Amino acid sequence: MDKVVARKLRPYERLKLHRMRRQLSNAVNCRHARIILLSTGTVANRETAQRCGCSPAWVRTIIHRFNAGGIDAITWYPYYCHQLGPRKFFAEITEQIAEVALSSPKALVGMSVWSLPKLREYLIAQQIVPAISIEHLRQILRSRKINWRHTKTWKESTDPDFWLKYRRIRRLYKSGRPLGGRRLSIDEFGPLNLLPRHGMHYARTGHVDRLRATYSRKGGVRHMYGVYDLERDTLVGRFVKRKNRRTFLAFLKWLRGQYRSTEVLHIVLDNATFHDRPEVLAYASTHRIRFYFTPTSASWLNRIECHFTALKKFALDNTDYRSHPAMQAAIRSYLRWRNGNRAISSRSWKSYIAHRTEPLRYRKAG
Repeated sequence: MDKVVARKLRPYERLKLHRMRRQLSNAVNCRHARIILLSTGTVANRETAQRCGCSPAWVRTIIHRFNAGGIDAITWYPYYCHQLGPRKFFAEITEQIAEVALSSPKALVGMSVWSLPKLREYLIAQQIVPAISIEHLRQILRSRKINWRHTKTWKESTDPDFWLKYRRIRRLYKSGRPLGGRRLSIDEFGPLNLLPRHGMHYARTGHVDRLRATYSRKGGVRHMYGVYDLERDTLVGRFVKRKNRRTFLAFLKWLRGQYRSTEVLHIVLDNATFHDRPEVLAYASTHRIRFYFTPTSASWLNRIECHFTALKKFALDNTDYRSHPAMQAAIRSYLRWRNGNRAISSRSWKSYIAHRTEPLRYRKAG
């Protein structure tokens, strides 16, 4: 005799179980209802399992669930009409989820940053949603264009002449090319040390490039004076061992020689101490050069800064140069491509494959 049997049914439970047994569109509820009805009809659990197409252990599990929680404990709902609430949330629910994700985690959970598991736990604890998976939560945030973003720094300018300098530079950018002149942006890129720089690259799962963890800085540093031509959309630079008024004046003389002497050079640069030395200002006043100094802590007004970001990514990230000539050659190669002076291909794919597999062929032949 079976030790696990369904308890005595109440009249409304029997009617509901019969309705569930006739649910042809919900095979799970139909099977569960049949198990309970057969168990109350003194049918053995093993025979019930054969009739319902399941194991005797599953029959006992369903009976235990029914005896403990009633019909609700054995009822299965599709994901879009679950008894705890719809899994496909309405617009106001998803908007509230997005609002919570964009709120301060310090004030809500006492932590400095959200994570998907902690956000899910908070949403359930606040009864904003009854239940949600981490993947579904990620998709909701992505549909609302909420992604992980790195923080950025911002420094407020304390320059008393900020707005005067700001409007002067903005007028230069907005007015277009001056009559008989050129618009240039100058800044220093560096210091350039000989050290491994981490980066990102395409790789298969489980593989990552390795870089040195220990290194010495005995090779010294280099600096690059860069100049961005707004009219030609070109970026060029010259490398120096030290940046001071003498090297900057030499760079300014080289730059002046790259353009016709009749053209006025309108140069945007920061307010480094060696940029406004008397000898530099004297040379600029006698050689058709006009300086537009950015305000203090407002280098973002200099348009060359964004081009330095791309230069660092494509020439320095994920590298470990052992000498300054090798690093400078890589930077010059990128600048030639960026200025349209060389094609994207620096080496043939076929020759690269042949060179990469050449040691393997020799090893097999030996």
